[in-house]
Amino acid sequence: MNDKPLVVHVLYRLDTGGMERIVVSLIQATRDRYRHAVIALTGFGDLRGEIDGMVTACLSLEKKPGKDWPCYARFWRALRTLKPDLVQTYNLGTLDLAPIVRLAGVHRLVHAEHGRDATDPQGENPRYLRLRYWMAPLIHRYIAVSPDLRRWLIERARIRCSKVAYIANGIDVAAFEVPRDAAAPRPRLGDFAPPGTVLIGNVARLDKVKDQAGLITAFKLLREAGKYVDCRLVIVGEGAQRQELERQLAELGLVETVRLLGNRDDVAELLAECDVSVLSSIAEGMPVTLLEAMAAKLPIVATDVGGVASVVETGITGTLVAAGDPRALAAALSEYAADETLRRQHGNAGYARVAAEFSLGAMVTAYMSLYDDLLGRQASEALPCTASTVAERKEN
Repeated sequence: MNDKPLVVHVLYRLDTGGMERIVVSLIQATRDRYRHAVIALTGFGDLRGEIDGMVTACLSLEKKPGKDWPCYARFWRALRTLKPDLVQTYNLGTLDLAPIVRLAGVHRLVHAEHGRDATDPQGENPRYLRLRYWMAPLIHRYIAVSPDLRRWLIERARIRCSKVAYIANGIDVAAFEVPRDAAAPRPRLGDFAPPGTVLIGNVARLDKVKDQAGLITAFKLLREAGKYVDCRLVIVGEGAQRQELERQLAELGLVETVRLLGNRDDVAELLAECDVSVLSSIAEGMPVTLLEAMAAKLPIVATDVGGVASVVETGITGTLVAAGDPRALAAALSEYAADETLRRQHGNAGYARVAAEFSLGAMVTAYMSLYDDLLGRQASEALPCTASTVAERKEN
């Protein structure tokens, strides 16, 4: 009989995204310590392939839109079959499953808040706040990935302070240390962004909450200014907004200077070809894509929402602007487009910050400490975790 505890991760969908990437990294880094399983309410994307062979089970409940009551029964049966020691749910879409977890006989439940969506960017929807408060007696720990989210859970959702843990997202910094000769052609983008152009990169799913429409408007304003060096924009990600964004690009005459690259498995290499990273979201938790861009030594231009300010230090590692203000976004981008020295200074400072404060090892250690505490295990049994050990475990 396997004596490693089983942790079941419950997501709305296992697809490309920062939160989903954290789940995959956590599974890869701690599979020597715990067994893992994944239950996705609405299915899987490409990330499923990265945990094949590492999980006890990877299930889709094929949830229908709205309240799909039979889905609750399927979830209960899955838990009764798996018999997990601990369940971790993620974001609002899985929060109402807490009673089912208890009915299935699981006594340790963690709920992670990674951010809010476009329908409630400020987290002020009374019904959602009530749901978080009502579920609190069933949840042993809420995890907030930013100080902003932690304050909001305590002050607005009225969750007891002792129940809310802050665990910052972390990344494998070394994976984004890709060398680049700025004077050489960009091998992945070729003639689209020849040497001498300034390449701006946005890595985010194509969703209203990421506001790529506002970013494209800002890019149009940047190009219309005419006094800065030639710029290009690439948007890496896929989602429901693609057709609308393609239409906007055509209407603004930007099809030759903006590319929608879709989902890519070479993000580190693409970031190495960029000069500036931009995030235009109207709501965020702690964006993993910003950590990755900082690890690639890029200066950051981002909207000042959610936990972004806990990552980006304005005037040191980047510039923060108000959400929904394309002119402010364009002005901030123009500063970096015009000043290579500023780009290098802020990029180097960002790299130092993410390496010191947002490493994968620190994040994994925090999760293991939390899990072991809830499972009644000795903290001294926890395994050390570094970027190299994670890489070794992915290969084995």
